[in-house]
This record gives sequence, C-alpha cells and structure tokens, in this order.
Amino acid sequence: MWNDRPIRQGLLIVISGPSGSGKTSVARALCQADASLAYSVSATTRPPRPNETDGVDYDFLPRSEFEDLIQRGGFLEWTKYGDYYYGTLKSTIESTIASGKDLLLEIDVKGAMQVKALSLKCIYIFILPLSFATLKTRLRSRNTESDSELQRRLLTAESEIACVKDYDYCVVNPDNGVEQAVEQIRHIITAERCRIDCSLLDWISQEFSIE
Repeated sequence: MWNDRPIRQGLLIVISGPSGSGKTSVARALCQADASLAYSVSATTRPPRPNETDGVDYDFLPRSEFEDLIQRGGFLEWTKYGDYYYGTLKSTIESTIASGKDLLLEIDVKGAMQVKALSLKCIYIFILPLSFATLKTRLRSRNTESDSELQRRLLTAESEIACVKDYDYCVVNPDNGVEQAVEQIRHIITAERCRIDCSLLDWISQEFSIE
C-alpha cells in the first residue's frame, strides 16, 4: 500500500533532551535502524572536536557566515551557547521534506520552541535518562567540563526538563544501551506515518472509488 502512494511530504521529527540524556546517540542509532530517516546536520561556529567531521557531525561555519545567514533568515532556528552559534539551515529542512523523506532534527529545547512557534507540522519527542542522578553521573563521566560548567549544565537541564509538557512524546533512555529508546521512537514514527492526512485521503479516494 504505502509503496504505491503518491509522494507525501516528509515528517519533521524533533528530538530534544538535556545534555547527558544521550539524545545524540539515540538519534544516530535511529537513523541507522531506519534507512528512510535522514539526519539533519546542524551548523555551528565552534571548532571541531577530535574525531568530528565537517558535514557529518556539524556544518562548521565561520562566525561571519553564520551571522550573515541569520540576517538573511537562513535558519529555521538558531541559538548562541557560550561563545558559539548553533542553528538549523532552512534549506536542508525544506529540500528533504519536499522530497518525501522524513527528517530527524536533534536540537535543544530552546531551538525546539522556536520551531514550534512557527506552527510547522512536527513530531516532538523528549529524551530523558532514568533519573536526575543518572544525568549527573553521565555528565561527570565525560570529564570535558569544569565544575562551574558542569553546574551550569545541570541548571540548564533542570529548566529544560520542565518543558517536557510542550512535547508530544517522552522516551526514557536507560544506561544499558539505546536500543530500547530507539525501538520506542520507531513505533512512534510508524504510527505517525499511518496518520490520516490529506494526501492519504486523496489516495484512498482515487484507489478505492467505484467506477
């Protein structure tokens, strides 16, 4: 049935969660498990970390280019975290969805709320660890932030978790791997793909009418 349907507009799936929730690992694993999903690569002005690849992990842009894109309305959402900008290019979103491919957008809560304010048709999924204690342990185990930075991230996480009410779904990502979270999100996406919309109704009208 679904292979014979006319090309529908792709789904925009927004995944958020506090730092340490494992949202990036979940999003990457989800795209590997479902070949029909595309992963939206965000743009940033921060320098690449070891083992990060331009165009794969992020589109690493000069600050001047990023700010020019802001002025020209080139971002679906953007934010400044510390000294660096982060954002999602409109061109990536529009071309992917128009082709009928579903797009996974992994962004922070602030960015998700910017997208939601645009009244776009999206699926909003929030990723949580098992507990706040688990979140603290995960952040500390990174050994990438100072004590002050760690405390700032925890305070940010607390405020972000309070926004879970603005999402459609909440999925817990346990410590024993991302498989459980990925499977739950796949079920959510499958249900959303079967949701009745105008394109489905048009297809049913054409295919099941009595001539």
